[in-house]
Amino acid sequence: MTEASIKEIFDRISKIKSAGVIERYGFTEFLAFAKEVRDSVSDELWLEVGWDILEGMGLEEFYGCDYDISTALENIPENSDLVDIQSFLRHTLVETLLEQFDAGGTTVLLDIGKMLETPAAMLIPRIVELRKKEIENLVVPIVGRKLVLYDVYMNEIGMTTEPQDSVHLDDLWMTAYGFQVCLSLEMGLRTTLDGLRKIEVVMEKIGLHLSAKMANEPISNPKPQMSRAMYSILMKRAMGTRKKSVKNMS
Repeated sequence: MTEASIKEIFDRISKIKSAGVIERYGFTEFLAFAKEVRDSVSDELWLEVGWDILEGMGLEEFYGCDYDISTALENIPENSDLVDIQSFLRHTLVETLLEQFDAGGTTVLLDIGKMLETPAAMLIPRIVELRKKEIENLVVPIVGRKLVLYDVYMNEIGMTTEPQDSVHLDDLWMTAYGFQVCLSLEMGLRTTLDGLRKIEVVMEKIGLHLSAKMANEPISNPKPQMSRAMYSILMKRAMGTRKKSVKNMS
């Protein structure tokens, strides 16, 4: 894909981010923009574009949902105005998210604060329940050998591991609370025992206990259900955090 074609795609994306295009040109024109962009970008980018579309329509409470809005948009009657579209999407997304949650779907990027005083508020208790269970059912693996550290008088002064960054955080990043904590601490996908302790301290402050144990290989934890696009977005953010952390250390 050439630089010019990439710029053209993002120009189209910028046009469909705002509900203004619906009010100015009508829903048919808006849908044409959306279809054109959908056909030009990856599933991953389209998922993020979908969040921008929802936010631009005043539906920011659904920002971060793991849902391709193409089908919903195509089922909206052509002559719908913005209020009709908002109502249709709110109903569709609440029902869809409830179904996803019943199947163990992800809540990782949803912001419950934005759901307050909206129809989506009914989702909050279920989201909180799922997020707590994610941490309760998770075990963070420490893959390596634990080594005891001694001072010159052979007094035990601490622990380390070989290799040092033996704490695997991949599965923790896929949970809602884990994502928030790892992102704020700039942890990346691997960390040390000291890094793990920092995560545990934050978890304790929000009333959660994080389990970790030594292992010969990564542990197969239960994982929230999510699309490949969502998984890719989360992994890229985790990897980006790691690069930033390493850069700050250098």
